[in-house]
Amino acid sequence: MLENFIFKNWKALFHFQWISFSLFIVLTIIYYWDKTAHIYFNRNPDIINFQSIFSLLMTYLFISFLFITILYPILFLLQAYYIRKKEMASKKLIFLLALYLLSMVSLFSLYTINNSHSIQTVL
Repeated sequence: MLENFIFKNWKALFHFQWISFSLFIVLTIIYYWDKTAHIYFNRNPDIINFQSIFSLLMTYLFISFLFITILYPILFLLQAYYIRKKEMASKKLIFLLALYLLSMVSLFSLYTINNSHSIQTVL
């Protein structure tokens, strides 16, 4: 059943994966350079503004991609096993693997946001 789903919906799965990984990477890059929004990361916003909403979104994305980082290798290996005979699948799988590794780097960069900067700003 899972094999049929992956084999039939390979293109849709591929598009969903590369769009979600790319979007997360781009949002992480934007958020990482937006130093004023760091004070709201992983906190409930006291003031509702664009920075706090963006920070809240990035906090939720951080949590969801933490789970995706743990579970995605299983899905990736299943995809690689079931679609190994399709043409152009190996190039797309390498592309997805590269995006996965970049999203892991993005996740790590969110994890290492300097909390001392946010404490200094509040004080």
